[in-house]
Amino acid sequence: MNQQEMGKEPPVLVLEGGAMRGLFTAGVLDALLDHHFYFENTVGISAGTLQGLGYLSKQTGRSVRVNAVYAADSRYMGFRHMVRGGSFFNFDFMFGPLAHEEDPFDFKTFEESSQTLYAVITDCLTGKPRFISSHDYDSAEFMKVCEASCSIPLVSKPVEWRGRAYADGGVGLPLVPLPWEIPFPHGKIVYVLTRDAGYRKKPVPFWMHGLLKAVYGREYPAVVEGMCTIPERYNRKVEKVLELEKEGSVFVIRPEKPVTVSRIERDAGKLRELHGEGYRITMERFDEMMRWLHGK
Repeated sequence: MNQQEMGKEPPVLVLEGGAMRGLFTAGVLDALLDHHFYFENTVGISAGTLQGLGYLSKQTGRSVRVNAVYAADSRYMGFRHMVRGGSFFNFDFMFGPLAHEEDPFDFKTFEESSQTLYAVITDCLTGKPRFISSHDYDSAEFMKVCEASCSIPLVSKPVEWRGRAYADGGVGLPLVPLPWEIPFPHGKIVYVLTRDAGYRKKPVPFWMHGLLKAVYGREYPAVVEGMCTIPERYNRKVEKVLELEKEGSVFVIRPEKPVTVSRIERDAGKLRELHGEGYRITMERFDEMMRWLHGK
């Protein structure tokens, strides 16, 4: 299917983060893969970036399988690794033995894909987001960018890449980029969100303000400012996305009810259920999405 026929520029798929809530996104992407529908451009923020990798490698079911099997594995995530390695999620294991040996990631298909994945990362010095293209670097270096995109302050240390420190993409760019925040030419936007339409973030508690300032205040004050203002910026964006959706300017796929899966969920059954919800909703709304993309 020629996506150029949908407009002058191809549509773009944008994937919100949410750590283990990304299993909803994995279900959405598996449904798109089963329909053999491939967006030319995909933007991933935080965990959305990891799900985007599987979309470009065309490995239906790998994400839910890996997360259901390894969620309770101390090599995958846990406080033990946070103490030893500085991050709750063990990216060395994810991008190392897991991706190369235990449940191999299809690097060949990913590297040969004509699709582009943009990973959003936050510059720790400026607090500003950067969109990094999968076609600009080899896969090994791009995996380091993906690690940065998922490195949530306080539970993950900043990632050094090309002489600068980077943190989770959601710090500089909460929720998703609005249409005018996407730094490349694009057509219509399909958003995949990992919270229901009624969800709003609560203010950052004062004790966390103090902790963030103690950990990052001297070296990366922009990270402190970014983290402390996420709820306000996130909630404003939710309202704007709802407005754009209502007027038909964007298409949104999101959970239908409040999500009970936590960021560090270890319950394999809950993860599979959330994946199934994403898959079901997308299969049910696929024809609607296609009509919208074609302007019908």
